[in-house]
Amino acid sequence: MNRKIIFVLLLLFSSINPYAQIPEIVWQKCYGSPELDMSNGIVSKDNGYLIAIHLRDSIPGITNYYDLGCIWIINTDSTGNIIWEKCFGGSKGDVPQKLIKKSEDEFFIYGYTFSTDGDVQSYHHGHTDLWVVKINGQGDLLWEKCYGTPMPDEPRDMILTPDGGFAMLARIRASGGDVSNYYGSNDNWIAKCDSLGNIEWEITLGNDGLDNGISMMINSAGNIMMIGAAQWHGGLVECYPDGEWADVWIVELDMQGNILAQYCYGGSHYELGYMIIELDEGYAFVAGTNSNDGDVSGLHGPPGGPPGGWSDIWVVRLNEQMEIIWQKCIGGYDNDLPNYITQTEDGGFVVIGTTRSNDGDVSGNPSWPGTYGAIWVVKLDAQGNIEWQKVYGGWGSEMLMNPHTILKKSDYNYVIAASTTFSPSHDVQCGNFSANRKAWIFEIALPDTVNVVSMPVNASEIKVYPNPATTELWLQLPGNMPCNHAQIELYGPTGRLLYKAQPASQFHKIEIAQLPPGLYLLRVWDGKQWFGEKVVVRF
Repeated sequence: MNRKIIFVLLLLFSSINPYAQIPEIVWQKCYGSPELDMSNGIVSKDNGYLIAIHLRDSIPGITNYYDLGCIWIINTDSTGNIIWEKCFGGSKGDVPQKLIKKSEDEFFIYGYTFSTDGDVQSYHHGHTDLWVVKINGQGDLLWEKCYGTPMPDEPRDMILTPDGGFAMLARIRASGGDVSNYYGSNDNWIAKCDSLGNIEWEITLGNDGLDNGISMMINSAGNIMMIGAAQWHGGLVECYPDGEWADVWIVELDMQGNILAQYCYGGSHYELGYMIIELDEGYAFVAGTNSNDGDVSGLHGPPGGPPGGWSDIWVVRLNEQMEIIWQKCIGGYDNDLPNYITQTEDGGFVVIGTTRSNDGDVSGNPSWPGTYGAIWVVKLDAQGNIEWQKVYGGWGSEMLMNPHTILKKSDYNYVIAASTTFSPSHDVQCGNFSANRKAWIFEIALPDTVNVVSMPVNASEIKVYPNPATTELWLQLPGNMPCNHAQIELYGPTGRLLYKAQPASQFHKIEIAQLPPGLYLLRVWDGKQWFGEKVVVRF
């Protein structure tokens, strides 16, 4: 259903066309030790940010550091100045994968741990366990739990669910412990937990081939969508990957863990899906591809893996039946990998990833040619054509670890949690260091609009489900909508206000069992403007 903006806020400086300009770095900070430190996650907090960094050595002033590295959480103001910081983990090493914001005073850390001491007090299954830590807004540990098998377990994604719990995605190499089934090589494991971290159900997705999972999201039907890759058909892989390597694999599950549908996309070489988003009509996903056949066309350079061929970023638009409407390969003739995709208010997309290219679609890459990568931001129109692109980096190596390192503030304003090995150089201007790697956090925005006007939340990012509804209605609000400024209203068929509330978290439930069947209007205020959607209530 297409959403209409009911009330449009008068935009200051309306003569500015944000899509005709390219965002610039407005502030940046580097954090870390003399070792190889990575940033692995970022969320908004109050008027600043919470950032997760894998810190591999102690530095003066660090709170609660243990040997062999820790999960370093820093709370910063709006320009990256540290308000408070704290390490989480034990004596054997701990690594973050993602930060999840539940409210302004509730956050989850998702990662993995080798430790069995320090902050890690729950049962450890052996080797590396998945580790979920809940903290409050001051960094106090509320509870923690380990999950997994006796073998190495790799965390990939964790999302909040409407019932107050969460679902986590991992790549596993064995069964045992919390994992009931393992089919071989590498499988994907999804576990649904309640609000206290107790497992309600778990499912292994895969077969005896190489299966991979990268991220998840909840769609407007209230179901979990996972994206990754599957090598071949069989077992729980019902679609048919093209070739001997792997295709993008998308799986839809309901909230009880039942598989509802799955789809494969790709060519005869390797494809890996990184992120899928839902649109008003269908979906879009971003992947890496080494193919130039099957579903894929337009690859830069020869197909296949290195040294003869390198990956392009593959952007695919799907209709509501999950059929390809269009697909585009973007990149150059070296290695280009995606991390993130979002839809913009004009119907286009912003894609963020890394590039080692300086040809094809890529220009202005300051890194050492063919050796080091840099951060690449690309704006596409609604048909996938490039409107502008910009490379951010320096002479060293800039990296993004996963899709959870991008925080969208508006269509043209992002905070990017990357890492770099060299400063100062070109865009990287945060101290003097080389060889070692530090977390590099920077914000990009249009220079004409910094501290002037903020674009609204994208209407397509507000999800309402189920619709039609019978007993309850759920709203899923985007992470960049401040709940303390938001308001939800429900109007009846006659226009009378029936319900009004301020959401406390990303998910908000409205009980509608007592309402008669009919057409209702749901409105959401994001602090700047109203969004509206029609809702059907039926028996």
